Amino acid sequence: MTYLVITDNLIDNLDDLEINELKYEKIKSDEISNSTNVSLFSDDLYKFVTDEFFTYKKLEQINYEFNSKYIFQVKKANLNKFQYIESLQIIHNSKNVIEYFPWDLSNIIFDNRKKIDKNLLSFFTETESNFRMFLNFFSKEIFRLKLLTSNDKKDVLEVLSEKDDYKYKKAQTLIKKTGNDKIDDSIKYIYKIEKKLVESTYNQENSKRFIIAMKQKLQT
Repeated sequence: MTYLVITDNLIDNLDDLEINELKYEKIKSDEISNSTNVSLFSDDLYKFVTDEFFTYKKLEQINYEFNSKYIFQVKKANLNKFQYIESLQIIHNSKNVIEYFPWDLSNIIFDNRKKIDKNLLSFFTETESNFRMFLNFFSKEIFRLKLLTSNDKKDVLEVLSEKDDYKYKKAQTLIKKTGNDKIDDSIKYIYKIEKKLVESTYNQENSKRFIIAMKQKLQT
Protein backbone atom coordinates (compact mmCIF):
# COMPACT_ATOMS: atom_id res chain seq x y z
CA MET A 1 0.00 0.00 0.00
CA THR A 2 1.30 3.43 -0.99
CA TYR A 3 0.33 6.65 0.80
CA LEU A 4 -0.01 10.01 -0.94
CA VAL A 5 0.07 13.15 1.19
CA ILE A 6 -1.76 15.94 -0.64
CA THR A 7 -0.12 19.20 0.33
CA ASP A 8 0.66 22.66 -1.08
CA ASN A 9 4.11 22.82 0.48
CA LEU A 10 6.56 20.05 1.29
CA ILE A 11 6.41 18.81 4.88
CA ASP A 12 9.14 17.16 6.89
CA ASN A 13 7.08 15.01 9.24
CA LEU A 14 3.65 13.42 9.58
CA ASP A 15 2.96 14.43 13.17
CA ASP A 16 -0.06 16.60 12.33
CA LEU A 17 -1.68 14.02 10.06
CA GLU A 18 -3.99 11.24 11.16
CA ILE A 19 -1.68 8.39 10.22
CA ASN A 20 0.06 7.91 13.54
CA GLU A 21 -0.27 4.15 13.23
CA LEU A 22 2.25 4.17 10.40
CA LYS A 23 5.84 3.48 11.26
CA TYR A 24 8.12 5.30 8.87
CA GLU A 25 11.58 6.60 8.26
CA LYS A 26 12.49 9.72 6.29
CA ILE A 27 14.41 9.43 3.06
CA LYS A 28 15.45 11.70 0.19
CA SER A 29 14.26 11.17 -3.36
CA ASP A 30 17.69 10.02 -4.52
CA GLU A 31 17.49 7.14 -2.03
CA ILE A 32 14.56 5.54 -3.85
CA SER A 33 15.60 2.34 -5.52
CA ASN A 34 16.36 2.92 -9.20
CA SER A 35 16.00 -0.72 -10.13
CA THR A 36 13.48 -1.85 -12.74
CA ASN A 37 10.91 -2.46 -10.01
CA VAL A 38 11.04 -0.63 -6.69
CA SER A 39 11.45 -3.43 -4.19
CA LEU A 40 8.98 -4.27 -1.45
CA PHE A 41 10.18 -3.96 2.12
CA SER A 42 9.91 -6.89 4.45
CA ASP A 43 9.73 -4.77 7.62
CA ASP A 44 6.89 -2.52 8.76
CA LEU A 45 8.68 0.72 8.01
CA TYR A 46 7.35 2.99 5.29
CA LYS A 47 9.75 5.24 3.41
CA PHE A 48 8.60 8.89 3.61
CA VAL A 49 10.15 11.02 0.84
CA THR A 50 10.52 14.50 2.27
CA ASP A 51 12.39 16.55 -0.33
CA GLU A 52 10.33 16.37 -3.54
CA PHE A 53 6.82 16.46 -4.96
CA PHE A 54 5.89 13.47 -7.08
CA THR A 55 3.58 12.99 -10.04
CA TYR A 56 2.19 9.84 -11.58
CA LYS A 57 4.55 10.32 -14.52
CA LYS A 58 7.61 10.46 -12.25
CA LEU A 59 6.64 7.24 -10.53
CA GLU A 60 5.85 5.60 -13.83
CA GLN A 61 9.34 6.48 -15.10
CA ILE A 62 10.94 4.47 -12.29
CA ASN A 63 8.47 1.59 -12.73
CA TYR A 64 7.12 2.13 -9.25
CA GLU A 65 4.95 -0.64 -7.79
CA PHE A 66 2.07 0.84 -5.79
CA ASN A 67 1.96 -2.05 -3.34
CA SER A 68 5.35 -0.85 -2.06
CA LYS A 69 5.66 0.88 1.31
CA TYR A 70 6.30 4.49 0.36
CA ILE A 71 4.78 7.81 1.37
CA PHE A 72 4.98 10.46 -1.36
CA GLN A 73 3.97 14.13 -1.35
CA VAL A 74 1.72 15.20 -4.21
CA LYS A 75 0.11 18.50 -5.18
CA LYS A 76 -3.68 18.50 -5.38
CA ALA A 77 -3.63 19.41 -9.09
CA ASN A 78 -1.82 16.15 -9.88
CA LEU A 79 -4.04 13.88 -7.78
CA ASN A 80 -6.47 13.00 -10.60
CA LYS A 81 -3.72 11.10 -12.44
CA PHE A 82 -3.75 8.50 -9.64
CA GLN A 83 -7.49 7.85 -9.73
CA TYR A 84 -7.25 4.33 -11.18
CA ILE A 85 -4.66 3.03 -8.71
CA GLU A 86 -6.12 0.59 -6.19
CA SER A 87 -3.21 0.12 -3.77
CA LEU A 88 -3.34 3.71 -2.64
CA GLN A 89 -4.30 5.71 0.44
CA ILE A 90 -4.89 9.48 0.16
CA ILE A 91 -4.12 11.78 3.11
CA HIS A 92 -4.84 15.51 2.96
CA ASN A 93 -2.65 17.95 4.82
CA SER A 94 -5.62 20.14 5.76
CA LYS A 95 -3.54 22.49 7.89
CA ASN A 96 -1.54 23.46 4.85
CA VAL A 97 -4.32 23.98 2.31
CA ILE A 98 -4.43 27.29 0.46
CA GLU A 99 -7.82 28.10 -0.99
CA TYR A 100 -8.14 29.98 -4.27
CA PHE A 101 -11.32 31.72 -5.35
CA PRO A 102 -12.35 32.76 -8.88
CA TRP A 103 -13.27 36.27 -7.76
CA ASP A 104 -9.69 36.87 -6.63
CA LEU A 105 -8.46 36.31 -10.17
CA SER A 106 -11.36 38.25 -11.70
CA ASN A 107 -10.64 41.26 -9.50
CA ILE A 108 -7.03 41.26 -10.68
CA ILE A 109 -8.12 41.14 -14.32
CA PHE A 110 -10.09 44.36 -13.94
CA ASP A 111 -7.44 46.21 -11.90
CA ASN A 112 -4.52 47.75 -13.81
CA ARG A 113 -2.66 48.29 -10.53
CA LYS A 114 -2.28 44.56 -9.97
CA LYS A 115 -0.31 41.95 -11.87
CA ILE A 116 -1.70 38.46 -12.37
CA ASP A 117 -0.77 36.31 -9.41
CA LYS A 118 1.21 33.29 -10.65
CA ASN A 119 -0.30 30.95 -8.06
CA LEU A 120 -3.84 31.96 -9.01
CA LEU A 121 -3.06 31.62 -12.70
CA SER A 122 -1.51 28.20 -12.17
CA PHE A 123 -4.36 26.92 -10.00
CA PHE A 124 -7.15 28.03 -12.33
CA THR A 125 -5.49 26.64 -15.46
CA GLU A 126 -3.92 23.39 -14.22
CA THR A 127 -7.07 21.35 -14.84
CA GLU A 128 -10.16 21.82 -16.97
CA SER A 129 -12.43 21.67 -13.92
CA ASN A 130 -10.48 24.46 -12.22
CA PHE A 131 -10.54 26.58 -15.35
CA ARG A 132 -14.27 26.05 -15.82
CA MET A 133 -14.80 27.10 -12.22
CA PHE A 134 -13.17 30.43 -13.03
CA LEU A 135 -14.74 30.74 -16.49
CA ASN A 136 -18.26 30.23 -15.14
CA PHE A 137 -17.79 32.97 -12.57
CA PHE A 138 -16.04 35.36 -14.97
CA SER A 139 -18.58 34.82 -17.77
CA LYS A 140 -21.43 35.70 -15.44
CA GLU A 141 -19.63 38.91 -14.48
CA ILE A 142 -19.21 39.88 -18.12
CA PHE A 143 -22.80 39.06 -19.07
CA ARG A 144 -24.02 40.98 -16.02
CA LEU A 145 -22.11 44.02 -17.31
CA LYS A 146 -23.55 43.57 -20.78
CA LEU A 147 -27.12 43.38 -19.48
CA LEU A 148 -26.68 46.42 -17.25
CA THR A 149 -25.47 48.58 -20.15
CA SER A 150 -28.84 48.33 -21.88
CA ASN A 151 -31.35 47.27 -19.23
CA ASP A 152 -32.75 48.56 -15.98
CA LYS A 153 -31.01 47.07 -12.94
CA LYS A 154 -34.31 45.73 -11.56
CA ASP A 155 -34.86 43.73 -14.75
CA VAL A 156 -31.33 42.33 -14.63
CA LEU A 157 -31.76 41.30 -11.00
CA GLU A 158 -34.93 39.44 -11.94
CA VAL A 159 -33.44 37.73 -14.99
CA LEU A 160 -30.34 36.54 -13.11
CA SER A 161 -32.23 35.82 -9.87
CA GLU A 162 -29.73 37.85 -7.86
CA LYS A 163 -29.79 40.28 -4.98
CA ASP A 164 -28.74 43.91 -5.26
CA ASP A 165 -25.47 43.50 -3.39
CA TYR A 166 -21.73 44.08 -3.79
CA LYS A 167 -21.72 42.46 -7.25
CA TYR A 168 -23.83 45.30 -8.60
CA LYS A 169 -21.81 48.01 -6.90
CA LYS A 170 -18.75 46.52 -8.56
CA ALA A 171 -20.57 46.26 -11.91
CA GLN A 172 -21.64 49.91 -11.84
CA THR A 173 -18.05 50.98 -11.19
CA LEU A 174 -16.72 48.79 -14.00
CA ILE A 175 -19.31 50.03 -16.50
CA LYS A 176 -18.12 53.60 -15.99
CA LYS A 177 -14.55 52.55 -16.80
CA THR A 178 -15.15 49.83 -19.40
CA GLY A 179 -16.66 50.62 -22.79
CA ASN A 180 -19.27 48.53 -24.58
CA ASP A 181 -16.72 47.53 -27.21
CA LYS A 182 -14.46 45.91 -24.60
CA ILE A 183 -17.39 44.05 -23.07
CA ASP A 184 -18.49 42.80 -26.50
CA ASP A 185 -14.95 41.70 -27.34
CA SER A 186 -14.76 39.84 -24.04
CA ILE A 187 -17.94 37.94 -24.86
CA LYS A 188 -16.39 36.94 -28.20
CA TYR A 189 -13.29 35.65 -26.36
CA ILE A 190 -15.50 33.67 -24.00
CA TYR A 191 -17.32 31.99 -26.88
CA LYS A 192 -13.98 31.14 -28.53
CA ILE A 193 -12.54 29.48 -25.44
CA GLU A 194 -15.81 27.65 -24.80
CA LYS A 195 -15.67 26.29 -28.34
CA LYS A 196 -12.09 25.06 -27.83
CA LEU A 197 -13.07 23.35 -24.59
CA VAL A 198 -15.87 21.50 -26.35
CA GLU A 199 -14.06 20.59 -29.56
CA SER A 200 -10.63 19.57 -28.29
CA THR A 201 -8.77 18.19 -25.29
CA TYR A 202 -7.97 20.60 -22.51
CA ASN A 203 -4.95 22.82 -23.16
CA GLN A 204 -3.51 24.72 -20.21
CA GLU A 205 -1.69 27.23 -22.40
CA ASN A 206 -4.93 28.22 -24.16
CA SER A 207 -6.49 28.93 -20.78
CA LYS A 208 -3.52 31.01 -19.67
CA ARG A 209 -3.62 33.01 -22.90
CA PHE A 210 -7.34 33.64 -22.43
CA ILE A 211 -6.85 35.02 -18.91
CA ILE A 212 -3.91 37.19 -19.97
CA ALA A 213 -5.88 38.50 -22.97
CA MET A 214 -8.81 39.38 -20.70
CA LYS A 215 -6.44 41.22 -18.38
CA GLN A 216 -5.01 43.24 -21.26
CA LYS A 217 -8.49 44.01 -22.58
CA LEU A 218 -10.34 44.90 -19.38
CA GLN A 219 -7.90 46.32 -16.85
CA THR A 220 -8.81 49.90 -15.97
